[in-house]
Amino acid sequence: MLNIQPREKQVVALNMLRAEWKQNASFLLYAPVGFGKTAIAALITDGFVSRGMRVMFVAPYTVLLDQTATRFIQYGLPGDEISYVWRDHPSYNPTALIQIASADTLIRREFPDNIDLLIVDEAHLKRKKLLQVIDNLTRNTATKVVGLSGTPFAKFLGNYYRRLIKPTTMKELIAIGALSNYEFYAPSHPDLTNVKTTYQAGYGSDYNEEQLAVVMSEAKLVGDIVKNWMENGEDRPTICFCVNVAHANYVTMEFARAGVAVEVMTASTPHDERQLTIRRFEQGITKIIVNVGVLVAGFDSDVRCIIFARPTKSEMRWIQTLGRGLRPAPGKDYCLIFDHSGTVNQLGYPDDIEYDYLPSSSDGMEDAPARVAKTDQPEKLPKECGQCHYVKPAGVYICPKCGFKPLAGEDYETDRTRGLKKIGSAESKPSKEQKQSWWSQILFYQRTRAAQGKPVSDGWCAHTYRQKFDVWPRGLDNTPKEITPEVANYIRSKQIAYAKGKAKQDQAA
Repeated sequence: MLNIQPREKQVVALNMLRAEWKQNASFLLYAPVGFGKTAIAALITDGFVSRGMRVMFVAPYTVLLDQTATRFIQYGLPGDEISYVWRDHPSYNPTALIQIASADTLIRREFPDNIDLLIVDEAHLKRKKLLQVIDNLTRNTATKVVGLSGTPFAKFLGNYYRRLIKPTTMKELIAIGALSNYEFYAPSHPDLTNVKTTYQAGYGSDYNEEQLAVVMSEAKLVGDIVKNWMENGEDRPTICFCVNVAHANYVTMEFARAGVAVEVMTASTPHDERQLTIRRFEQGITKIIVNVGVLVAGFDSDVRCIIFARPTKSEMRWIQTLGRGLRPAPGKDYCLIFDHSGTVNQLGYPDDIEYDYLPSSSDGMEDAPARVAKTDQPEKLPKECGQCHYVKPAGVYICPKCGFKPLAGEDYETDRTRGLKKIGSAESKPSKEQKQSWWSQILFYQRTRAAQGKPVSDGWCAHTYRQKFDVWPRGLDNTPKEITPEVANYIRSKQIAYAKGKAKQDQAA
């Protein structure tokens, strides 16, 4: 007997499966990040195991094997009935009722002929031999197949999964608080005109990574990434997605130079080292993890800011990446997303990308539409505010963040604003209270420096304030106030800019 109670949308999913179970051999459960697909898998597995039937759960990443087994046991499934199909794992037991398999190991072995239920995690990832197994099972045996995916957009899926189960959407989960809201900013716009498109396994057509890395490693763009986070990142726990290892190392180096606690993680990072990095991140020791494609699954840490520095044409890559920041957490108001790639202007908001069918190019799926319009999506894509770089929902004329009114805009009647709060430097008309707060914090910084024996002058304080607000600090109270990460990062960014400018001058001299 399991010790978990399914949530509202999970109950919907289970009821949809029950209604179609006898009529179909295979199903694709389409549910966003944070839905609880592992819990659904456990609930279905329990129904089979309780009747002495055998289940195989297939995961595409090794990090998911232990995670799934741990979750299954926590939910109440019998641990002594769990076996690993993964290399020469010591817990392999071919007679156990629950087989948790690595996809890469499984496709190199003969598929067992006594499995009653096959569950495929991240079903949108293509492995030809596994698809052949699914096709054989659904055509020639009584085995049921359930695929799980938050992005079932791959064109082959309709060939192998006969019924789409879509109990909810990302937009609904955000509305009920099951996922975090988000705020988009587009501080940079790389020129990708000459970057070619190539096929990439798992994602379809996307930018050529070698050419893309050259563009994204341009010094000014990397500098913008660091500068923007220092001024607007609010010291939030952050994940930065890069193009390749060289690009990730460059970005990591620049953050480290700015005094930020940062670590880099790539596919070659050993498993134990990854876990230590994640632990330091969760403890707040590490503020930013810069990575190349390794934190797209099996990573459930509290992320409150995403830096997207890896342009993409792939809706799957876009949604999976941003999903790392959408899990809710205590005290989390929203996730900040800094898009330095221009992708939001091409693909739109992640919760506006919706499919209501399983794509297929086979002759057996000729009744399926080539592609339907995305549901509940604005006619136009989001547009960036020319003043503060906030990415406005489609149809919004006046920026909801800074109040900037462009010379020409879209029809105000199509306003889809999310009623967002204002933050930091996105404000064009700061209030007197905000100016006072900044001045008091600058004075606190001055006092701290004096205590360290590294004083800064009154003139330095006044000029720092003027750089921020374009006016002198007249008529303000001179009482220091404890400094916040926002003001500290602003001061630090100015110091870095000054140091770099001085270094250039010395070099020129």
